[in-house]
Amino acid sequence: MYKFIWILIPFLVFGAYIAGTMNLFPSIPFLTGSDTVAPSALSPSIFSQERGQQQSAPLSSSSMNPTVVQAQQNGFGDDLDNTVDSTGDAAASGVPSSSSLSDVSLPEIFKRTENSVVQITSTRPGSNEVVILNGREIPQNNVALGSGFVYDHDGRIITNHHVVTDVEQVDVRFVDGDTFTAKVVGKDPYSDIGILQITDPEYFKKGVTPLEIANSSEIQVGEQIIAIGNPFGLSGTLTTGVISQIGRLLPNDVTGYSIANTIQTDAAINPGNSGGPLLNMKGEVVGMNTAIFSNTGVYSGVGFAIPSNMLLKEIPVLIEKGSYTHPWLGFTAKDLSPDIAESLGLARNYKGAAVVSVVENSPADKSGIKGELTEDGFGGGTEVVKSGDIVTKIDGQPVKSMDDVISHLDENKKVGDKTILTLNRDGKIVDITVTLEERPSGSPQLIPASSQEEQDLRKEQPEPNQPLFQWPKIPGFPELPKIFP
Repeated sequence: MYKFIWILIPFLVFGAYIAGTMNLFPSIPFLTGSDTVAPSALSPSIFSQERGQQQSAPLSSSSMNPTVVQAQQNGFGDDLDNTVDSTGDAAASGVPSSSSLSDVSLPEIFKRTENSVVQITSTRPGSNEVVILNGREIPQNNVALGSGFVYDHDGRIITNHHVVTDVEQVDVRFVDGDTFTAKVVGKDPYSDIGILQITDPEYFKKGVTPLEIANSSEIQVGEQIIAIGNPFGLSGTLTTGVISQIGRLLPNDVTGYSIANTIQTDAAINPGNSGGPLLNMKGEVVGMNTAIFSNTGVYSGVGFAIPSNMLLKEIPVLIEKGSYTHPWLGFTAKDLSPDIAESLGLARNYKGAAVVSVVENSPADKSGIKGELTEDGFGGGTEVVKSGDIVTKIDGQPVKSMDDVISHLDENKKVGDKTILTLNRDGKIVDITVTLEERPSGSPQLIPASSQEEQDLRKEQPEPNQPLFQWPKIPGFPELPKIFP
């Protein structure tokens, strides 16, 4: 009998050991030889996650650690941010904390930023007409509504130039209803930036937190973003979408010069959103909403924002001087299409910007850059450019279109800098150094590049003046209106 008992005991011990390693007896550590955690000891949120998932394999020892599981699950439940410690097991194992793995929620971003976004009302004196309203005579005024955001602790507000055009002061209304008068202290119509200054002591008692401005060069196409503003005067409105594209050239019919490197977004932007912030999912400003692309004047899925890097570059100068000077070359160019390239004897896919006209006494004119007018073949045939210079590089950077030239100047150059243009001139590659000057206001006089006979013909049959830049014409779509929300 005793022999059978002694024989049976080893088999029982061995069986218990096997059962323990298979988690059949998780609460008997002295049998398994390892520490385990009973389900009741797990965090409730983690336990519910595990219960709601079908595991095809047993959990590893690392996934049983609550801290690691919370970090890997990327923030399930409100209690995760409070329990994950970046200096604990997660950091030791190389797993980032939940705050670095996920962005802030939309409601949280709105709560953090709503007090720093304002509605701007500017009243421009209108004509001498009088409007009769309810039996009372009211002078006709032009009231513009826009948005803006707090830039610093000194009472400065950032908005669009077109929101504060032709006025010296505006009303700034915060989300809590408090309204203060602000002076316009800086304007740049070319980049559509305006700066306001609040001096009322009551404002500084509010302790409004300025919005943090991020590096717009780090944003990516497809990244989710948020627009906050006052469309149609509806204060504190949040819309969201994605970054549709970056580096867009935005035509500005008011100044005749395009705004470089703008951000395209599908977040809903409407009249009244102008000057409001475009935020990333950390609540940081990556742009300022400025225009829409629309047939109707309202949201159609294509909006534009001035990049935050342009704001960071210009705002200190606007605060100090009240204005900003842009560098200028002084020529117009046409993208080198395959038809134009072939007409010049070049490869069909030759890249560059064909100089069309040069402004008289401009930096380009002084440097000897030449252009020729573009001609259309009869009946809409092949386009031809007659022996003008073709810009292929600027400061060693390839030029695919005139957009590349304008963007490079606005982003990297200032008045007085020198820039090197690489040109294809009659089949020869030449480098020309141009000293940049201040962009002139008004319509510059283009140097005629056509023959004397053609010039005389134009004098006899003058054509109406055309804007220097226009919205691109899309086949099948009607002419687009000039819209700035």
